[in-house]
Amino acid sequence: MRVSPCLAEMSLCNYPWRAVMKIIDQLFSGVVWPAPSVWREWQTAGAILSVAALCIAALFWPTIQSMVDVWASSRTFAHGFLVLPIVGYLVWSSRGRLVLLVPSPNAWGVAVLVGTGILWGLGRRADTIWLQQASVVALLPGLVWTVYGTEIVRRLSWPLGFLIFLLPVGTSLEPWLQDITAWLILRGLDLTGIAYVSHNYFITVGRAVWEVAPDCGGLRYLLPGLSLAYAFAALTYRQPARRVFFLFFCAVALMVANGLRAYGVIVGNHLGIAAGADHRLFSYTIYGVTMPCLLWLGLKWKQRPAAGERMGSGSAERFDAGKAIVASLVGVGGLFLVRVSL
Repeated sequence: MRVSPCLAEMSLCNYPWRAVMKIIDQLFSGVVWPAPSVWREWQTAGAILSVAALCIAALFWPTIQSMVDVWASSRTFAHGFLVLPIVGYLVWSSRGRLVLLVPSPNAWGVAVLVGTGILWGLGRRADTIWLQQASVVALLPGLVWTVYGTEIVRRLSWPLGFLIFLLPVGTSLEPWLQDITAWLILRGLDLTGIAYVSHNYFITVGRAVWEVAPDCGGLRYLLPGLSLAYAFAALTYRQPARRVFFLFFCAVALMVANGLRAYGVIVGNHLGIAAGADHRLFSYTIYGVTMPCLLWLGLKWKQRPAAGERMGSGSAERFDAGKAIVASLVGVGGLFLVRVSL
């Protein structure tokens, strides 16, 4: 049977569209959507949360700007730009456990908001920038607690926990990571029988003198690697203990990989097979191999959703939009008072 060119062309054009529809169908397969009235309640709660979040961002914009400036100027913390989109994806991935729950505004969230605002004020008085930044980041979970309630914020604890990677902190770990890297280099040289002279963080191999600088500790690879491992663990495991163990395992593996990276640079130069090589390219290659291997190993212990977990527990309550608005106004008002008084 001969197919006309026009029909063949139409059939080929339909293939991409069919592929897209198949992907969408897989994304939404197995999702139990709430009744239209419940869905409208989630939309209303989301609108209240968004407006309150914008007000809080306006109040504490200088602190937020201080974090953005660090992300833009430091490769170590550049992953901060991706944190909020990833948090959104993790929340979306949790929809199966949230879909039948009804938002229930909670006064404890208001207390958390005001208390966190006071911590920000103390950080400002003490000129402690990390405390100010940590307080602003903690305001978002407090706001979710205020609008959506205890049960929902509890189920979103791991996705919201990813917000910690917004903080440009960790440089205090560099001396410790520097020591680990130097120790791994020396042990590697001992095992391969390469003569060296070591003094503090300077290692002499042949005619070359190498310094294990603070940047060699690998913090700029450790933090993005841990953020990726955190997101993977949140999506793959249900048990908190298994998630924490995977994060610890990845942290150790990344530190060892960094030691092997530094050792490889020194040995490659000593043997003349990598003289003058781009250390950054070599580093990206090492970590580009390490992270996929860690995630592949992590899949070996993947946990499937528990029976009935996707259905949620349900609720006979109705969302009280007025209560949510009042709670948000009280919380934002308390933060405003803290902002102008401290």
